[in-house]
Amino acid sequence: MRIAVYEGANRVPEHAWTGIAPPDFFFSLEFLRVMEASRVENARYRYVALYHDDRPAGLAVLTRFTLKLDLLARDARIRVLRTMVPRLLDVPIVCCGIPASYGQHHLHVTRSDLAAQAVRAVHDAMEAWAAETDSPMLCWKEWHSGHAAFAAIAEQGYVALPTLPEHQMRDLPASVDSFLASMRSPYRRKYRTAASLMRGPGPTWSSTTLQLDDLPFTDSEAQWFYRGYASVMSRTEVKLETYPVDFFYNLANSRLDVRILRLTDRRTGDRVAALVLPGSDVLTFMLTSKERAHYRDALYSRLLQCIILFAVRSGFREVRLGQTSGYAKGSLGAESLPLHSFIRLRKPWQHALLNRFGSLLFPDTIAPRFHVFRDARSHIPDGPEVTHA
Repeated sequence: MRIAVYEGANRVPEHAWTGIAPPDFFFSLEFLRVMEASRVENARYRYVALYHDDRPAGLAVLTRFTLKLDLLARDARIRVLRTMVPRLLDVPIVCCGIPASYGQHHLHVTRSDLAAQAVRAVHDAMEAWAAETDSPMLCWKEWHSGHAAFAAIAEQGYVALPTLPEHQMRDLPASVDSFLASMRSPYRRKYRTAASLMRGPGPTWSSTTLQLDDLPFTDSEAQWFYRGYASVMSRTEVKLETYPVDFFYNLANSRLDVRILRLTDRRTGDRVAALVLPGSDVLTFMLTSKERAHYRDALYSRLLQCIILFAVRSGFREVRLGQTSGYAKGSLGAESLPLHSFIRLRKPWQHALLNRFGSLLFPDTIAPRFHVFRDARSHIPDGPEVTHA
């Protein structure tokens, strides 16, 4: 398999990329340009085009940035080690993927039978960049076990380590009434206020206590949203990545159809908002903004309900809800999709240590089970069962 490597999104032949790229927004050159120009996590980018028999066969996005290896670690010994040697676990990596957490990966092949060849070709490109920049680690993020490339990556000597699961709702029905009717009554009651709020045509919905606004994401909204996003990040336990203010301005000025769903508690003035990105059949919940310093879980849960109902009433077949707040999202009917990242340390003795102790750095996340729906749509991942809301 032959490859072509481009340094920077503006050097990629757009027709060659868009001709075979999947419809997901995070694979679009427009979104990748926003990420690159905003220097999220100070990442550098390389773009790989794959050819088989001189025909386009796939695409990959490579980045180089510094990974906090203990990002998901809960073990007290790891925290002590971080305190004693603050930068020990900050490791430069070459990654097939980008520093953004939407439960996505960044290798696309046009045929599943070419997955193993594509993985070998991309691995060679990653290894060459790592040697060039003296980067000790290679990484592929984020993969589920059903993907054709999953075994092929492991065969290249990588260790598969669990990361935070993605939460999604698929096969959405055609109407809000059908969606609510499919739920068991304790869970349907959770949606009562949001469903009542969103009865009208929009883009502003009001009730006695709540107001929901559907707005285009523009320059005038970017600074406000960033302040609330920074407020959320200052309190969150797991900081998957941090977006600078430039990201929000670049996103507002891009050609992407980015929307804000903003929920206001009319009694207190509290506001919580979400950036959502509509695709052809998929609505993706990107980021949260919380205006006030304190955090009210009830208002955030209500916003999640509004996002899901907005997706249903707008005709989307799927809504992706991200990798955090698993309990809240699962209790609303979201499926939990287990994901793994593949890691390989280039020095054999370091890789042996990772193989032995990687579970301390990347522990399994056990999602609770919620029997939300009446029929086979029920969300039943591994984990302790929760039978009522």
